[in-house]
Amino acid sequence: MSLDKLLAQISADPAIASEAVFARLSRLLKAPAPNNSCLLDGAVGPVIESLAAELGLRCAAIGSSGNLGLEVGDQAAPLDLLVSAHMDRPCFRVLSLPDKTLYPLCAVRVPSRGYACDAIGLRCIDGRATLAARGKLHFESAGEPRRIHFEVEAGELHWGDAVMMHRAPRREAKTITGAGLDNAIGLLIALLAARALQRYAGDAIKNRRILFAFTDQEEGPPDGLFGQGAARLAHALEPPRIGFVNVDGHNRDDASGHRPGVGASHAFVSGRGRGSVVPLDYQALAESLADEVNQARPGTVRLNYSYVSRSDDMLLSLWARCVGLVGVVVENAHTTEETASLDDIAAAAHWLPAFIARLLSR
Repeated sequence: MSLDKLLAQISADPAIASEAVFARLSRLLKAPAPNNSCLLDGAVGPVIESLAAELGLRCAAIGSSGNLGLEVGDQAAPLDLLVSAHMDRPCFRVLSLPDKTLYPLCAVRVPSRGYACDAIGLRCIDGRATLAARGKLHFESAGEPRRIHFEVEAGELHWGDAVMMHRAPRREAKTITGAGLDNAIGLLIALLAARALQRYAGDAIKNRRILFAFTDQEEGPPDGLFGQGAARLAHALEPPRIGFVNVDGHNRDDASGHRPGVGASHAFVSGRGRGSVVPLDYQALAESLADEVNQARPGTVRLNYSYVSRSDDMLLSLWARCVGLVGVVVENAHTTEETASLDDIAAAAHWLPAFIARLLSR
């Protein structure tokens, strides 16, 4: 299949329309995504399975790894490529119950001047992630480690509860703002890419097998270990023939022109070398393809040579080669003011299938 035809068929798919993208993204954001608990009923895992089914895909747990996966192509073939996107979002646990202080299970990125936001407390009741409390998270502006306090306004906080930022998504034209875009956007891009490959890629996936994996426990504290769910995933799978592509939010960088509204972001090095480094031949492939795709569909992808946070890719790179870091620019990560462009999500849903099809043709 020609690149032009693939892009045209994706563009005509109603699943790519802004209204459909926002509706599905809102469902992902509404579901809590607590660290290492995303497969519980009431959490985001069952929502991913439901969305996959609506898109004509079958999603299921990957062994006992705590991750979800769906396959595209020939399921009898050896694994050619892994595409990963994490389910979990910033999460906190109780440090002191009497004064409702918390410690983070994530990298804290809130403003240093102090920050407050809406939050929810979650508890497992009868095997289900259940809302136990509502209130506000307060981050003090001074001190190390920073004091994090949960002001309970409804319900009750218990030892062992997970606390998460919470805010319903808001849409203004093509801009979406809320809590959890990192990495609900990555999940949706991966689902849309899997649908496009299955429906439109034709010969590109013949005798090929691609696994889309939705990992849990990507988030980790700055001095801790990121990507623990990805490590368990690698232990459960054979190494893919080509390698893996990570799909996640990318940081805004005004100096490099990376901001919401510039299309998909395709990067080559994470954490300025603290994470993955894409081999130069796969970088050249992406650069050449980006020129073709942007000629056929202007503004689809922007190559990202600036800072991209290290993530699941760190541990997956110990097992297989990273051949691409794909995402969209998300501003104000790990806050309730995360912001991204709906047009960028649609652009990434064009770029990722095109990139995967080109990878499979090598």
